[in-house]
Amino acid sequence: MSHVWAFYRRSTDKQELSISDQRRECQAFAAAHGWEIVREFIPSKGYASGLTIDRDSTFLEMTRAAEAGGHGIQHLLVYDTSRFGRLAAKRKIFWEEYLSVRGGIKVIYVKNNFNDDSIGGVITQVVAHDGDNAYSRKLSEVTLRGAKSHAALGHSTGGQAPYGYDRLLVDERGTPVRVLKRGEWKSTKLERVVLTPSPTGRQIVNEIFQAYTAGRGLGDIANGLNERGITAPRGRYWSKCQIHHLLRNRAYLGERAYNKRSYKGYRRGERGSLFNPKSDWVLKTDSHEPIIERDLFEKAQSLMPKWKERVGGVLRNHYLLSGLCFCEHCQYRLVGTPRKNGKGYKLYTYVCGGYQRFGRAVCQSFYLRAEPLEQTALQAIRDQFSDPHWKQDLQRMLVRMVEDQFGNGAELQIGDIKRQLAAAEFEIHNIVEAVKGGQFSPALAAALQSLENRKVALENDLKEAQERLGASVTPQGLMRQIMDYAGEFDTLWSNQGTPEEQKRFLKQYIHHITVGRAADHINAAVGLYKIPLAFPQIKTPVELALKPTSTEVYCGGRI
Repeated sequence: MSHVWAFYRRSTDKQELSISDQRRECQAFAAAHGWEIVREFIPSKGYASGLTIDRDSTFLEMTRAAEAGGHGIQHLLVYDTSRFGRLAAKRKIFWEEYLSVRGGIKVIYVKNNFNDDSIGGVITQVVAHDGDNAYSRKLSEVTLRGAKSHAALGHSTGGQAPYGYDRLLVDERGTPVRVLKRGEWKSTKLERVVLTPSPTGRQIVNEIFQAYTAGRGLGDIANGLNERGITAPRGRYWSKCQIHHLLRNRAYLGERAYNKRSYKGYRRGERGSLFNPKSDWVLKTDSHEPIIERDLFEKAQSLMPKWKERVGGVLRNHYLLSGLCFCEHCQYRLVGTPRKNGKGYKLYTYVCGGYQRFGRAVCQSFYLRAEPLEQTALQAIRDQFSDPHWKQDLQRMLVRMVEDQFGNGAELQIGDIKRQLAAAEFEIHNIVEAVKGGQFSPALAAALQSLENRKVALENDLKEAQERLGASVTPQGLMRQIMDYAGEFDTLWSNQGTPEEQKRFLKQYIHHITVGRAADHINAAVGLYKIPLAFPQIKTPVELALKPTSTEVYCGGRI
């Protein structure tokens, strides 16, 4: 019995064609052909957009598994062309050919009848792919037009309600039915969803506006809410950013704005901006009952500094260890924050991200000068290269690696590849004999081409494994190369020009840094890779073990 794979997809979490329906049809098709489905690929959420399916992690995992070889799979079953995605016809055919050429796998559409390579089947398939793509884009246009119409009437167009409001379900006459809980949706097309103030949320929103206009800062307000145990809109704790967003939200005046941003083109990579022109916005000034009086709202706006809204992009700074440092207490990352001392000089410091975002309810305040921490990380790298225990551990690891890649492990790989190659050659021989006997068909031709591609890939794998087996690689030789490279660390470091280049270089050596606070000092535990990722001479997979190195870093109190 031949083994096959299957791919299932829904467009949304409320789609009518369930995964179980697709699985049932594909299993029946496989059984009728004497096949067995041994692996199924389903998007992690159970659904994924057809227009961006080639960016889905599960789809990419499937293509990588196919390309890796050694799977013995010749067919991928898909319910119909729309379930394989709604990409443009050329892109969709590209992925079909990619699976065929790179992995020797042919995509079979269970509910379509063009699974042959005849000219009629190819034309029908291209038309079907183009129809899937056109249908999805047309559906998007119709959906957007309907959403704009509902937004103009003050109806909710989806998503969560702003903090302080509930989603109220009303019937076709506008009569309230019930308040919807999280995850609940309207059940008929005649029903609508509008916003209504929640008693507790209304009180908290008013408190925030009153506190801010009375002179309290964003961080102070967030700390007070966290200390009282009041749940934030998203997540466990309130942050300054959440307070700032709440104070700017005109929904509390009873206004709603729709279509200010468009994420569809941004996700497809077709445009660089998320923001639509104002002419495309849909504004409704009396959409629902307001929570805040206009005078209070405008006073809050007048006190608020103008924050530049920024979406995407790379923030380039002087913090070489950004993304690598974690607070030992709350596990949040340390964030680079410039500060000024009493003389007005700017100092580059790291601060606990948990404290910065959520305040004292999460972690205590401490600021750590960037320079001593970065110098400690550099010294930890140098210390590892001079540590005799590191050399002994590295020697043992290299012995295992060389044995696995160039010794018995390579011999086992060669034996497995030879068995797969013999099986492929046997199947090719059977097809050739069938063709000689007059049993030619497009399906046999496609199978023969797939097997030939697989044979070439296996021959390449066999050649590579044999070269590794015959290579004169020894743990001692690798040790000498690594030690020579390790001795050049300072030279390599001095050649890194910009801060971004220095960051990328350090990430080849450092896995993480855990920072803990004591009474009079800050302790930094530096986790280093056993072999630096940037080591250029090693072309084979290496087990990258971690070696924690603890070093005390003088803090000198708050800066």
